[in-house]
Amino acid sequence: MLKPLSVAAALGAAMLSAGAGAYEYGEYAEETLDRLITDYPGRYRGTANFAGAADLMQSKLGFGYTTRRQDFTWAGTRSSQNVIASAPGLNSTYVVLGAHFDTYFGRPTLQGLDDNASGAAVLTEIARNLGGIALENGLEVVGFGAEEEGLRGSRAYVNALSASQRANLLGMINLDSLVTGDKMYAHAGSNSVANPALGAYRDQLLRIAGELNIPLFSNPGLDPAYPAGTGCCSDGESFNGLNVPVLFIEATNWELGDLDGYTQTDNPLIPGGSTWHDPAEDNEAVLSTALGQERIAQRMRDFSRLLTRLVLELTNADLLASTASGGALARQLEDQLQRQHQALTRLHDRRWLTLLDSSRAVGTFEGDVGVEGEVSPDSGFDAPGSPEAKRIGLYALGDYRLNEALTIGASLSFQRSRDNLDHGGRVEGDAWQAGLFALLNDGGPAWLGGELSAGHTRFDTKRSVYIQANGGPVLLDQRLSGDTSATFWGARVDGGYDVSVAGLKTGPVAGLDYLHYKVDSFHEDNDLRTALGYEQQDYDGLEASLGWRVHGTLALGSGMALRPYASVRWVRELAEGRLDEIDLSSRGDGRVRVADLGDVDKDFGRAQLGAQLMVTEALGVFAEANSRFAHKEGNQAGYSLGVQWQF
Repeated sequence: MLKPLSVAAALGAAMLSAGAGAYEYGEYAEETLDRLITDYPGRYRGTANFAGAADLMQSKLGFGYTTRRQDFTWAGTRSSQNVIASAPGLNSTYVVLGAHFDTYFGRPTLQGLDDNASGAAVLTEIARNLGGIALENGLEVVGFGAEEEGLRGSRAYVNALSASQRANLLGMINLDSLVTGDKMYAHAGSNSVANPALGAYRDQLLRIAGELNIPLFSNPGLDPAYPAGTGCCSDGESFNGLNVPVLFIEATNWELGDLDGYTQTDNPLIPGGSTWHDPAEDNEAVLSTALGQERIAQRMRDFSRLLTRLVLELTNADLLASTASGGALARQLEDQLQRQHQALTRLHDRRWLTLLDSSRAVGTFEGDVGVEGEVSPDSGFDAPGSPEAKRIGLYALGDYRLNEALTIGASLSFQRSRDNLDHGGRVEGDAWQAGLFALLNDGGPAWLGGELSAGHTRFDTKRSVYIQANGGPVLLDQRLSGDTSATFWGARVDGGYDVSVAGLKTGPVAGLDYLHYKVDSFHEDNDLRTALGYEQQDYDGLEASLGWRVHGTLALGSGMALRPYASVRWVRELAEGRLDEIDLSSRGDGRVRVADLGDVDKDFGRAQLGAQLMVTEALGVFAEANSRFAHKEGNQAGYSLGVQWQF
């Protein structure tokens, strides 16, 4: 089981740089590509342009990562560098994402737009998109040097891995030559022939391509030397011996020429069908003319979309965000249940005020039926509070004057609630509640009320999993639906001592309110890896309150009367109040993660201001404002209107 996750930490990207500009998919990659081909053609070992390209790669990979250089040598005197950017995860496991940024040795005018400014450019955008986002599995992004001289950079990287690093490596993705080819491809490494499970990254990306409606292919295996679904001949090969999934990303056409992937296109403006290593062809002028101005932008955009999503999944960043979102949903279910119960207690409170401010003959039965609505905005009186919520309720209650001191009654109510969550999420609840209540008052200043209550709520939920790059595109925007039921039962006592002042009654009040809640377990309906299963939630709330209130009846003439009331209380939570964490199981990997719901604030205040207007002896309306205040999670204000018919 994973340690608890902060709800806030996994929902958004960190603030990384005040100078980071906004961008859409592909734009950051295009910036990198333009700099590599324009400022640093002929970027091979020992040249100033290679050094400048390495500096550029390090700066472009610096958003939310720790960067370093890895020097390596071969053949005695030859040397080059890898540029490495690392982002840790919650686990020690990690994924490698790599692309070489060097060009073919000894050709100083070679822009190398396709091979491999294109792969290096997309590499920087994927890293940029995920910069600052919470990862479960770490990410290491590597710009390899000296690929064109025998995969030297990737070999050096692999050879330098310690035993623990090899054990924790989950897999490798390699990007090379993404523009010239007619089709976009994803292949598994040759190690997947003997172990098909090592083709998992390829299959995962093909599934993502289908979801995003981006055409993506894999080697059809027309050449027996290259088995179907596998690729080769780039830095990914250096990882084949580590017994991890290897994914080759490229653009070519495996159905042309010798059927070996080396013929990239049948475009007549590309002589010989390929541009590799040719300064006269692998450049912006030729490729833009032959393939159209949009080709480069399209490949930067589509490969960035595909691979950002894949890396989100491989690092489980999407599952962390989903867990955080799921915790927020669980918290909202608990919160809506509490507000439903508070609506019932306020119904009984208003009835007690009516009884205290009127006289009744022993043996009489009276009651009322009514409808009420409540709106809770997304801010309270002085600070942000809960998400916007709306509620409408119907109720009926009646009570019997048993003797000079005691009135007993019962109520039945139905409430329909809707809480609007971020990015199109919502929680809808249909609640039936029943209560028994009593008021003990013989006409003197002291009074004591009590209630027993129970309820059942049917929840319909829609949850959003939303991840956006810092200053960049939306990386994931999903909606997941579910439904469950909840029940509660409890008891409350409330009492006070009223003193008459200027025609009103005022005095101290104190109460004790106990509730037991149970939210049934459920699984979300969607067939997405971010879908969650929720465990059953059982928890107790026990609140003690102490405060002051004022109420009374003011005659307005023509049979009308106004009954204002107000109170302020300090509340002390003596029991759980709600859960501070919940176990959530992910459809994506079946693992249980713990969502941190936040510590329960044990001390806070509640304020109420309202009035009942009796238009006739039978018809009344009321308006009421309630707010939680001095709470570390912010305010939770609600504004109610209702109409009632008394009998």
